[in-house]
Amino acid sequence: MVTAVSPSDNSGDGLSLLPDDILLHILSRLSSDPRDWSRLACVSSRFAKLVGSVCCRSWCSHFIPTVTADLLSGSDDLPGGWAALRKLSMCCPGLHHAGVLLDEYPSPKRDRRSIWEPHLAPSHWGFSREEGSKLLAGRFRADCLYVSQWPGCVHAEKRRKYFVFRGVFKDFKQSSVWKAVNEVKKSRVEAKCAFCDGKETWDLHSAFCLRMELNLHEGAPIVRAFVCENGHVSGAQVRKPLHL
Repeated sequence: MVTAVSPSDNSGDGLSLLPDDILLHILSRLSSDPRDWSRLACVSSRFAKLVGSVCCRSWCSHFIPTVTADLLSGSDDLPGGWAALRKLSMCCPGLHHAGVLLDEYPSPKRDRRSIWEPHLAPSHWGFSREEGSKLLAGRFRADCLYVSQWPGCVHAEKRRKYFVFRGVFKDFKQSSVWKAVNEVKKSRVEAKCAFCDGKETWDLHSAFCLRMELNLHEGAPIVRAFVCENGHVSGAQVRKPLHL
């Protein structure tokens, strides 16, 4: 996805004179490449508003209707915004945001930078509440977590294979997980959300929110996941080759 910049109020020659319905019709024709709306949102504040509030909401309602309807039940507000949900539905958060390599490689300097930062996933995997429930410890099973369907985005390194997933909590600020991450001081991490502008992030592993049987193998975490203040989750399951 394109890195966001502050859009100006000048939307270009002639385009600023078009009514919203005409602009939305034009924007609807530019949805084949997922990056186009992100680029246009950088052009002007008007484009950014139309893309974020109308185009992305319509896209989510069409392609992930069940998740969209559930996240909105009883509320008209979507924490993090519609553009973030659309990005989450089609983008891998990358290894850096998933957190599994922070301890091993604090300053990645590899040529394959595409696997470190958010990038388009191989396909639209959809989301499953059942998969989210499998990740959470027993006392958090009442929370609603939608996670991308297995296997997510697969990255094979020399010594490990990473199955990178992403997800979103429903009503995160009312969830038991939210209460837990705030109670554990060591759970706060210096990592930005891969999908929204959330400035606060917590480690679900450090806050004991993940299933214990998934957590450790020979002293190292098998599953690592971060959650931002808007309930967006970035994580990965680590698998080592059998010969190691």
